[in-house]
Amino acid sequence: MTQLLTEHFASSAASPLAMLLLSCALLWFLVCSTVLFVIDVREHRLPNRWTGLLFIGGACLLLATTLTAPDDSVFSNRWLMILGGSAAYLLVMFVLHLLTRAGLGMGDVKLAAGLGLYTGFIGWEAVIAGFVLAFLVGGLQAVYLVVFKGAKKNTRIAFGPAMLVGGLLTLLM
Repeated sequence: MTQLLTEHFASSAASPLAMLLLSCALLWFLVCSTVLFVIDVREHRLPNRWTGLLFIGGACLLLATTLTAPDDSVFSNRWLMILGGSAAYLLVMFVLHLLTRAGLGMGDVKLAAGLGLYTGFIGWEAVIAGFVLAFLVGGLQAVYLVVFKGAKKNTRIAFGPAMLVGGLLTLLM
């Protein structure tokens, strides 16, 4: 994301409206992510209301960012990556949900659609990085719980926070 912002500001086609919309989208991501993180840690669930808000708000703001950016801006023509990133992340998580016999909940699958929008805005590599980082963070979380908290094979671990941290780390790179 920082590279995109740098390129945008360096170009002669820098659009204040596109930057405002992108800023709103990132703020929306932080608000929804914080709420989802806290709820999943406390209750081991990701409410449809908040995963839906992340997706709908992110889609509207990110697509508006791409549509209001001038044609020669680095932000223009990213709508396909936004939608493709969302669909790809959602599909992969849905397949994993089916293969793990609900080891990954449907809340995680729905969360993937929203995270895919944001990582897709950056590019396909970011979608993959967000996915991989989610599993790395989730693995570190599981190791910590086993070593320091005595977690067992049947201990439930909230995966949403790992997905959110992976997405945030990807956006910060």
